Amino acid sequence: MNVREPVLPVDPRLPGEPTVLEVGRTRAWLARRGVVVWLPTRLLALRVGGRSIGGRGTPVYAIVIAGAWWSTGVLFKAVELPGQAAALAVLFAVFQILRWRRAQGREQVAESLAGTAPPPFRVVARLVGWPYLVSTTLTFVGGAALCAASFLTVPQFTWKHWYSPAAVIGVHTFALAVGAGATALVLGRVLRGPVIAEDETSRRVDDVLRAEDAYRFAPSAVYAVLAMPVFVVDWATPGYLGWLALAYLVAVLGLQLIGWLVVRHRYRRLPPGSYGR
Repeated sequence: MNVREPVLPVDPRLPGEPTVLEVGRTRAWLARRGVVVWLPTRLLALRVGGRSIGGRGTPVYAIVIAGAWWSTGVLFKAVELPGQAAALAVLFAVFQILRWRRAQGREQVAESLAGTAPPPFRVVARLVGWPYLVSTTLTFVGGAALCAASFLTVPQFTWKHWYSPAAVIGVHTFALAVGAGATALVLGRVLRGPVIAEDETSRRVDDVLRAEDAYRFAPSAVYAVLAMPVFVVDWATPGYLGWLALAYLVAVLGLQLIGWLVVRHRYRRLPPGSYGR
């Protein structure tokens, strides 16, 4: 199978053939980066189109996660339970991993056609950007430290719930661990996955997708709010722990925003090449 050929005809029943929706998504993705083609190459359509939520219609898991998200809000309002934000964050992590796993199915097809050795770590780190890597490290290391400090802080006000502050902190700590696991799973592939390319054009697209995947499937700063149980036990004054948590949150969100803006600017245009016809 020639991966450089435009995908015509588009027959999803054939092994390794992109769907019509995946081709359309790929055309739109290329157009946003200054490349106008009618039919992208098979390799690009598999990789780019396979990353969209609607590439093969609305997946069942998206409906299930949306329903669970809505019902969780209703449940926590009807029944006084600890950790609503933590529960929503876990649902978000599950949704991101399901999206990523679905995209990996198309990646495996593309890898069987044009996979090569993984790039050196320093190259991938430069593609993804150090602001993202530092932000991710700070999110989970700093968040774990804040959660641990929360357990050691005595509440400075009368607790009005049937559950203890330790229960809230425990739920948030568990959710933070789930977010760390989901992020590590995606980053393992981003940092050590093979280069899927058969020419300079597809290699450049591989660079862009690798950088974008970290933000698309592992936006680690989202989980920073899970380290905020310090406000549960330190809200009255708000105290040094509250100020540390606020500084942590601003640093994490700021670094990841800077990283995303740098990636968007760096890859806003693709160089000339053979993207299709």
